[in-house]
Amino acid sequence: MNKQPEIQAALSSAWHLDTATNSLERWLELSEQEGWEMSVDALTLMTALFGASWYFTRFCFYRGNKIIGLFESDMQDVSVVETSLNELKNISSNGSLDEAIEQLRIQKNEVMLSVLLLQLGKVADQEQAEVLLTRLAENVLIVMYRLFGLDQLETIQCSVLAMGRFSGDEMNYGSDLDLIFIEKVLIPDSKEYIVNKVRKMLRYIATMDPSGALYEIDMRLRPHGNSGVLVTPLESFLKFHQAEREIWERQMMTRCRVVVGDEELSELVKDAVLNNVYAGYEISYLAKEIIKVRLLVEQELAGGSDKIDLKRGKGGVMDIDFLTHFLQLAYGAKYPQLRNSSTRQVLRESLKLNLISDKAVTVLLEAYDFYKKSEAALRVFDMKSISAVTKDTKTLLPLARATGFLNNDHDKAVAEYQDRLMLYRDRVRQTFESIVHAAI
Repeated sequence: MNKQPEIQAALSSAWHLDTATNSLERWLELSEQEGWEMSVDALTLMTALFGASWYFTRFCFYRGNKIIGLFESDMQDVSVVETSLNELKNISSNGSLDEAIEQLRIQKNEVMLSVLLLQLGKVADQEQAEVLLTRLAENVLIVMYRLFGLDQLETIQCSVLAMGRFSGDEMNYGSDLDLIFIEKVLIPDSKEYIVNKVRKMLRYIATMDPSGALYEIDMRLRPHGNSGVLVTPLESFLKFHQAEREIWERQMMTRCRVVVGDEELSELVKDAVLNNVYAGYEISYLAKEIIKVRLLVEQELAGGSDKIDLKRGKGGVMDIDFLTHFLQLAYGAKYPQLRNSSTRQVLRESLKLNLISDKAVTVLLEAYDFYKKSEAALRVFDMKSISAVTKDTKTLLPLARATGFLNNDHDKAVAEYQDRLMLYRDRVRQTFESIVHAAI
């Protein structure tokens, strides 16, 4: 084992100590066999990575010496990662489609790894990382759209809507792609052609191979959910959203933007969403409906008593989301700046408009970052979409360390994390009630 003090320090603060130690030993043995060389700084960062993510540990061993350059100090810069992001869009199918998608998978995982390294090296904060991860997903989708010829259709116009976190520049590790496909058929009998292309594209996006998958896909937010058609005709989309919809359906559409597609069709879709979502609402009714749906989600989807759901549970992420939905639907018709897909940006704009206090925004933004950091640490280990925290103190230690609680007394570190979590849950719920409940 390397005895450099920097590497020993990285091991001592590793989120998962055993994983980091074992993986570092294997890497050093392999490096000696193969004659690979790394600077102390690069190896220190790799040690931190080994303790954070088993998914990317496997990826490093899969790529071998081809991955070493990502850990060097000159790569630890946001602008360097942004350049790599943009280079993704140069991938083309000059060879075979399978070869192009394999290249895309590798480059996608290398960029995502680079974003994680920026966070581990404290170069990028959680919000910056989420923006980079969203741009990554966006560029992957743009490349796939082009590889499958959806940009070359002559008889159909097609646009792809990003929903949820994807829409709001708030994707995390393990986030799936919430998508809606819209089409406008220019020549009859063309519809089946695009449906087959989209179905094949989505299958490729979700396929797992040794270099990893691209993304999981979630299409449940399209009109009529899983029972709806895969590609929604423009006329059906407009008719659906022009009709009287439930408040929860309006909330959903506050997190919606066009990612890629025909410009003319995209403008039609954008106008339809804005005009129908940001209408006049009776404030008391709006507040009652948002509270009703929020409590329903909490009761039915927040998980069992042995876990704390950071997303759906009391005082969690969805309290903050639903509060911003309330502000958007209540005041978005009057204030266009509230028509934003980002939870953080809606809170900041609401503060500027004096719709919410500085104290409340500070609490909500701090809690939101804490929850999303916790979520990132949970998910990045094996790239699973996890949002629930166990109450078992032993398994909570890696999460406590990932969020900055590094007390050498591990029980105290876990207790400090739990105390912070409970504090934010209480403050977020109090803030939600003080604003939304007060409007009834």
